[in-house]
Amino acid sequence: MSCEWPVDRTCLPLPELGEDPSDDEQAAYDRALARRNAAEDLAVHVLWALSGRRFGLCEMTVRPCPALGVPPGPYLFGTQGGLGGLWANIACGCLGTCTVTGPRVVHLPGPVAAVTAVTIAGEVLDPSGYQLEGNTLYRTGGGSWPRQDLGRPLGESGTWSVTYKRGVPVPAGVDKLTGELAKEFLNACDGDEDRCRLPRTLISTSRRGATNVFDPAKIIAAGYTGLTEVDQWLAAVNPNRLAQDSVVL
Repeated sequence: MSCEWPVDRTCLPLPELGEDPSDDEQAAYDRALARRNAAEDLAVHVLWALSGRRFGLCEMTVRPCPALGVPPGPYLFGTQGGLGGLWANIACGCLGTCTVTGPRVVHLPGPVAAVTAVTIAGEVLDPSGYQLEGNTLYRTGGGSWPRQDLGRPLGESGTWSVTYKRGVPVPAGVDKLTGELAKEFLNACDGDEDRCRLPRTLISTSRRGATNVFDPAKIIAAGYTGLTEVDQWLAAVNPNRLAQDSVVL
């Protein structure tokens, strides 16, 4: 399962490479790129966690199936992505209360941002053949959704799937905050105390006390980053510092 979280790299430049870089220049570039990627990944993880684990679009694939023993209507899923990329075949039926049912209706685990593709027996269905409303996917053109044979691998006859982006889009402007936080992680890793804006309380000192090492666990535990612009956004979207949104069962 891949997830989207934009990062503004304006403050994260890489060394320039000429048309024919030397081995040393290429190696230096590769090291800088690896360090930047690591800092970005860490910044994304920290902001995702501190904002309540609610933002970010993740692409996932589900295999809807009609309930067994009753007329087609309520649906549940076998999903791919949430369990290490493995299929989790859940008994067919309706999870919770389905307010809309019928052979033309599929209820997708939400929130659903957009449907990427619907595949039936290995063939991609034209987007004109379905319509998304909230977390509900309708079959248009007078057709019905087919039954699902979970005993066969996806792509064979009797199988079908829906690939879509699930989650809440990252708010506008957060890409810049993510880039700023990633830059501070790089400064902390470089031991640049003059430029690093991360509070000393969020940085661990080595045994000899000679160098400072960034400790991401301290930021997660503290619930703030020490960067004013970042913490103001976190306070706005997660004022109670919840680990995740509450769920009504």
